[in-house]
Amino acid sequence: MSKVWLCQEPLAKQPLKVKTGVSLYSFEELCYYLYQNAETLEESFYNEILCQWLTKELGKAALAACLEKGLEQEKSGCWFMEQILQEGGFHNSQELEHAVHLAENMENKTPAQRAKLRGDRFLQSGRYRDALWEYQNALEEESDLFFQGKVLHNMGTVYARQFLFTPAAEYYKLAYETGQQTESSELYLLALSCRDNKASLPNDGDVADVLAALRGMKRSGNRAGYEGKIEHILMRLRTEYRKSE
Repeated sequence: MSKVWLCQEPLAKQPLKVKTGVSLYSFEELCYYLYQNAETLEESFYNEILCQWLTKELGKAALAACLEKGLEQEKSGCWFMEQILQEGGFHNSQELEHAVHLAENMENKTPAQRAKLRGDRFLQSGRYRDALWEYQNALEEESDLFFQGKVLHNMGTVYARQFLFTPAAEYYKLAYETGQQTESSELYLLALSCRDNKASLPNDGDVADVLAALRGMKRSGNRAGYEGKIEHILMRLRTEYRKSE
């Protein structure tokens, strides 16, 4: 059963607004937000605005002073989070250690990796607009083709989950061409099938049947046949697309 937190401390008249569009009105909400977003929170969250809000709105001058000193000493983001969560006392030692560990791992990642990770979290929670924003940021920060292929693949999934199969197919196709991952080509074909119900594949039949055959090859360990079949189908689809332009 999930925990229920009752806000027993004074509520802020002016909320702390964060980049994700969330407004925080209490110290309990702040602690909950930090713990739930330990893996994706940017270090820039911990700033003078947060310290001023803690002092003026919540009356936590001592904690704010501690955090301000940490800003002067250029402490890490996980240090700030740990100070706040310890002050709250809502999490046991194991939970606190887990959150700090997640934050430390985040700090060791590149800006592109952090953006992708935030996008993945938004994708999982159904916040598709926010996910696309983070994925675009990740693409701008990283030129590695394999990494870009993963990001583009997930962008295709964002659209597929909204039943927007035309852009989903485009992103899966681009993901395959960029990262050369067979999963992207599979989902490209599936997105085409969902878009058109039945794709025009001479001598290959319905796309759903083709996918079933491909997965049979994959399970049997016939990797060469599996990848060759996919490339053969993609070549036909590209040819048909060019003819239709």
